[in-house]
Amino acid sequence: LKTFVRPFRRKVTCVCTGSARCEAMAGVLRRNWGLLRASRPFGRQAVACGALRAAPKPLQWRPHVPAAALRPAGRRCIAGVTGLPRAEGVWEDQVADSVLMVDPAGFRSNVETMQDNKFMSAEDQALDASQLKETVMAEWQGLVSALQEAGVDVMTVKSQGLPDEVFPNNWFSTHSDGRFVVYPMKVPSRAQEIRQDIIDSVREKFGLNEPIFDLSQWTRSGVALEGTGSLVLDRPNRVAYLALSKRADRNLAEHWAQEMGYELVTFTSCDRDGEEIYHTNVLMSVNVNFAVICPEAIPDAAERQKVFDTLKRTHKVIIPVTMDQMENFACNCIQVGGTKGTVLAISEAGWSCLQDTQKSVLQSCVDTVVAAPVPTLEKIGGGSVRCMIAELFTRRTQPEKEAEMRPKDLSRIESEHGRLELVIVHEPGLEVDAVMPWTLDVMKVDECFNRVHLKQQHRVFTNLLKSRGAQVVHVRDLLMEVSQQGEDARKLLFESVWGEEFVRTHNLATLNVDQLVTGYSREPLAFEQPPLMNLFFMRDPLFCVPGGWVVISRPYYPIRQQESRLLRAIFQLHPSLRNMKVFEGLADDPEVNIEGGDVLVADHETVLVGVSQRTNEKGADKLAEFLFAKTPVKRVVKVFIPKQRAFMHLDTLFTFVDKGVVLTMPYFWSRPEVYAEVARRSNLLNEKMGSDQRQNAEEWVKEPPRIEMLIKGEATPKKYKHAMSGLQAEGIIDKALFVCGAEGSWPTPEAHVAAALTEQWNDAANVFCLSPGTVVAYKWCTRTVSHLEDNGVDVLELDGVELMKGRGGARCMTFPMRRSLSLSASQN
Repeated sequence: LKTFVRPFRRKVTCVCTGSARCEAMAGVLRRNWGLLRASRPFGRQAVACGALRAAPKPLQWRPHVPAAALRPAGRRCIAGVTGLPRAEGVWEDQVADSVLMVDPAGFRSNVETMQDNKFMSAEDQALDASQLKETVMAEWQGLVSALQEAGVDVMTVKSQGLPDEVFPNNWFSTHSDGRFVVYPMKVPSRAQEIRQDIIDSVREKFGLNEPIFDLSQWTRSGVALEGTGSLVLDRPNRVAYLALSKRADRNLAEHWAQEMGYELVTFTSCDRDGEEIYHTNVLMSVNVNFAVICPEAIPDAAERQKVFDTLKRTHKVIIPVTMDQMENFACNCIQVGGTKGTVLAISEAGWSCLQDTQKSVLQSCVDTVVAAPVPTLEKIGGGSVRCMIAELFTRRTQPEKEAEMRPKDLSRIESEHGRLELVIVHEPGLEVDAVMPWTLDVMKVDECFNRVHLKQQHRVFTNLLKSRGAQVVHVRDLLMEVSQQGEDARKLLFESVWGEEFVRTHNLATLNVDQLVTGYSREPLAFEQPPLMNLFFMRDPLFCVPGGWVVISRPYYPIRQQESRLLRAIFQLHPSLRNMKVFEGLADDPEVNIEGGDVLVADHETVLVGVSQRTNEKGADKLAEFLFAKTPVKRVVKVFIPKQRAFMHLDTLFTFVDKGVVLTMPYFWSRPEVYAEVARRSNLLNEKMGSDQRQNAEEWVKEPPRIEMLIKGEATPKKYKHAMSGLQAEGIIDKALFVCGAEGSWPTPEAHVAAALTEQWNDAANVFCLSPGTVVAYKWCTRTVSHLEDNGVDVLELDGVELMKGRGGARCMTFPMRRSLSLSASQN
């Protein structure tokens, strides 16, 4: 062997005949050189080693073939810097269509599995067999019922009477590419769990008509790989995480990864006593956009870093847990799909041991949390909720999957409060250096910026979005990916934004796509093309509406209209966005002004449009025509507000924090005369101080805030003199919270309004909802933050002193493209 292998100086693959001699030779290789890449049964599918022993074939060696070369074409998720999916590369889903659960009728302590499962305990002698069965059946049925109530399709199967049959995810897995995989179990009692009736019924029901990938015969050779207990799968990104143990053989796992087209990330694990952890899914759980993991359970720093780097590379929010929390099965959880949205299934013990911050992050990543009490199953069986759930995926052929994942589906906005899944932002850069005292007015800002601090604070903001499970895409990355499409795409990009004449008179090779944002100048401040200083307020140049549509705005100021041209070009040219449904009719109408800060989606049939300083009534009416013609929207509510700098958009004084719950200004809708009185007092103060600044106090009395509701199919709008009363009467608003506290909580309404105007100037009302009842708000708006928290709103506080200088809050800085189903906070 030494004479033969050494000249290769590289890894090799053994094509195994199944003979005892072959197994012995493989053992020598493993012990002496670690060269065995994958011990592969002869032929494409796994074949029982014993079946070949009668007529052994000679041992064959061939040079190692990289795993990537063996992956079936098109199975890896193709994504660029942004991470936006491209339909042609998507193959597997992460969230299953249904789940299978086997009842624990034969459940009992298993001496065979207790040898290496340190989570198991001996049976409670106080319980006889019938009492134990009754107890565990009740726990199991409680979990099944809780999942079904959350909208999960649960397929239940009667047990054969085996002790660990309640944990079916160890012996099989299903995949949406049509494959059914059967795994080898470590001990004989668990190998008996493999059932042909389950294989047949699942394959038939879910259309899994690819050949069965059967590895179960490796049990005879003492080799185990116990399904999705050993392999924790990130299916869309084709990554499998494996904690090596007696139940997880590295070589067989590498063979599995080659056949299935996965990248394998292996590591060693240990508990607090230094013993290896029997299954990977006890120490980590990987889901759609988040991962729960116990770092202490991966002792090797390099292996731990590799795991974390891979999770970050695949855009996972990482929720670390302690060793104590892992021992309570906090990691043994799974995200499954349901009719009411995605569900996090976890045990009551695992959920209750988590800290409030960990719970908040998890609640923001899913729509519902099911925490079921299963203490007896956990104690005696050494496994928890995730172990009891086998995922069932419906086969999807590549064309079907492409149809489901068309780029238009990237846009799904049916409310302001659904859980945020995908958002586009722009991190401010060199363009803000053009802001100086002499350019404040043309740049439409009030103060100069410290660019370093501005970028730092914006990065904190985007990290807050990521921490709650959102995929964050940057405009700069989109521009870079457009430019990588070739010179024709680059030329179209610059022509769309700066015009054909400019491109014709300049050398395209010398232009950088960053200059579309930072501006083009040959000398300081001598701009031929101006910088887009306000682009980090991504809400205004475009917005999403129900029906999967993206609407290009036509902002009030010409400098901001260039932002709309830039975003329109990106959506026309980017490979992941160019086939989306985009409405450009507003951007091309010179009589229209409309900005995204004035558009709020109350639900899939109702859209609010502010008629303000930046959006005219013509823009609101034309948007309504489009919505009625092309989308499910049936009601458009025009909200008329004062045309003042302080209230430039509707979302500067009115935002949603939950379903039917808004944060708004006190007395703004019910008693505008209070604002008139505060304006008069301010004018007197300014006069005494020698200032000529004045507020139009009479405007509040002559033209108070009001609403008009346009209804699809009706010629005459509904009009309400008192806007808030009208919104409540129409069922759009159930409850209002107010800047600086509840109405009536201050000595006088005037005192409350004066304080509220100060916090509102710093965008106290411009909060951004990440999920029902969870918002991002500036921490300096202390009274408003306290009022929100007193009313049960989870506030993520943002230190944004530099961001506030631009006169925009958290909502202003986002362009959300996709939210989950609109569920209220009480349902989480």
